[in-house]
Amino acid sequence: MAKKGSRGKSGRRRQSVQDQRMSILRWSILGTIGVIVAGVLIWGLVYSIGSVDGGEIVEGEHYEVVPDAPRHRPGAPVTVTEFFSYGCVHCRSFDPLIEDWREDLGDGVAFERVPVAFSPEWAMLGQTYLALKQAGALAQNHERLFRAIHDNGRQFLSAGQIADFVDGHGISREAFLAAYGSAEARRALASNETRQNRLGIASVPSLTVADKYRINMDVGRRQSLAVADHLVALEQANAIAKAD
Repeated sequence: MAKKGSRGKSGRRRQSVQDQRMSILRWSILGTIGVIVAGVLIWGLVYSIGSVDGGEIVEGEHYEVVPDAPRHRPGAPVTVTEFFSYGCVHCRSFDPLIEDWREDLGDGVAFERVPVAFSPEWAMLGQTYLALKQAGALAQNHERLFRAIHDNGRQFLSAGQIADFVDGHGISREAFLAAYGSAEARRALASNETRQNRLGIASVPSLTVADKYRINMDVGRRQSLAVADHLVALEQANAIAKAD
């Protein structure tokens, strides 16, 4: 029969072993969670800043050449186009990068946005963009619309609701509705849809260069802008070579 003191020491040893096992288990779980969190953060960083390999930009991986692309007119700027929608949360997060990037565009380069109409709601938002652009009130409302929809959860169900929202911000309610319902805005929306189909735009945000190159946005947002710069330089070099 074991002595009382021996049983106490034995019990303490078993408790100590159990505590060590629980400590190891806790640290293992925390370590696993840390690895998962780090992986998610690294993936998000890579997606936001683009490829980190610094390799060569190549056709088929970073961009595609659009079949039957129009010829670049001598002397005309090389245009970088962003296809987007105010209803797209990824477009909203991409917008500040685009704004910073476009500030450094050199001579002979132009930038434009083209709203897509993937749904009736997005068609309404696209026509809103075109109406505001036509009326010269885009600068006062572009960021406001993104912020209202994605930061504040605002939902616009009619042109009238949008008219109330933009009223007093570079345009009156009546002027907006007139521009929104104009034949010019409707024709532009239809023309944009034809163009997006020809260029194979199936998601947004999407970037094209000179209506000739469609950039693979999966390479990352910042990297897609580096690809755009590369393709602009390529198109400008081709234009110079043809002129010679």
